[in-house]
Amino acid sequence: MATVPAVSFEQGAKRSVLMDVAGAFGDIGVLFPIAVALITLNHLNPTSVFLCAGLTYVLVGRYFKMPMPVQPLKAVAAIALATGLPSSAIASAGVMMGVLLGLVAITNTAEWIAKLFSLPIVRGIQLGLGLLLIREGIRLIAGKQGSLAFPNGFLLNGWIVAIVAAVVLVGLRKSERYPAALVLLLAGIAAGVLAQWGKVAHFAWGPQPIELLHPSLKEFWMVLPLLVVPQFALTFGNSIVATENTAKMLYKEQACRVTSRRLCASISIVNLVSGFLQGAPMCHGSGGVTAHHRFGARTATSNYIIGAICLVLAAFGSAAIGVLHFIPVAVLGVFLFYVGLQHALYLLDIAKKVSPMAIALVVGAVSLITTNVMWGFLVGFAVQGVVFLFTKTLRSRAA
Repeated sequence: MATVPAVSFEQGAKRSVLMDVAGAFGDIGVLFPIAVALITLNHLNPTSVFLCAGLTYVLVGRYFKMPMPVQPLKAVAAIALATGLPSSAIASAGVMMGVLLGLVAITNTAEWIAKLFSLPIVRGIQLGLGLLLIREGIRLIAGKQGSLAFPNGFLLNGWIVAIVAAVVLVGLRKSERYPAALVLLLAGIAAGVLAQWGKVAHFAWGPQPIELLHPSLKEFWMVLPLLVVPQFALTFGNSIVATENTAKMLYKEQACRVTSRRLCASISIVNLVSGFLQGAPMCHGSGGVTAHHRFGARTATSNYIIGAICLVLAAFGSAAIGVLHFIPVAVLGVFLFYVGLQHALYLLDIAKKVSPMAIALVVGAVSLITTNVMWGFLVGFAVQGVVFLFTKTLRSRAA
């Protein structure tokens, strides 16, 4: 009988590193599009944005000892982009989030607040976030920027780019020798370089000077109801409770440091520093944990890799946006769609439980319709209360 050749320790180590390299780019479909939008439309300093993101990736990887994502605060970013808020307002929102979460960590009330987020609520938040990512992925693919226009006049439709990218992603999803995320990213950059050939010379190279935030009480009061309140529910539900749940589900004992209190402290410190440097407000996020894991990340090495890339982009300064534009928008859309789908599928572990499933579906549907996970949580929490009272009444009558 033929024997299966043993895999040497060196071969296993090489495969592990290669998968960590691929997994390092698993969450770029969330980080890069939002960062690019905030820099180009809200005039955030690209050096501040990528410097803070890069340092955060490295430091949280070192502390949590596992792949830990770094993402812009989605509610803050979405509202800021829709209303055209200045960079100082966005930074002020980050500082306020840092103060609030710092108080939660110091008073050790994170676990108490976390009790409000039952498993059906968490799965609903994950479903809602997954659906929002899927919708955003489709928007990127279907939009005008999704197409690739080459110098010779040849136009490649965004849907064609997306289909090819999806085939690569699905075809290589189990490959250890050719990690899907890494292959897709390199192929996408190659196509982007060909499409934008000759434009590199027009970049303005070098880091931009960093201006510190000058706090304004008026601006703090303005962003509190507009940005901070809707973001807090999303952050606590997704970036803290759901992130802890997802990390422990995927990484088991390796995620022993991932607790509600430590996540609160981490996000607090990140936003206080990033806010005063006028970078993008940031969090972690259960979707990012899923993304890095799905694309192969298993150790903190993946954090160091993507962190180093962000630091290089920070050094490029103004040119960072031009470099990022080499990645076709449709490819980023496929990343978003894939991660959103995987994130939404966590719902399956309660699929056979009628009441929890109904609550989760309500949270997900409301989150998608309102584009705000806070409303999904509030409606889901109310439905959960009604279900609890109804069940309790039935049991008391039966007794």
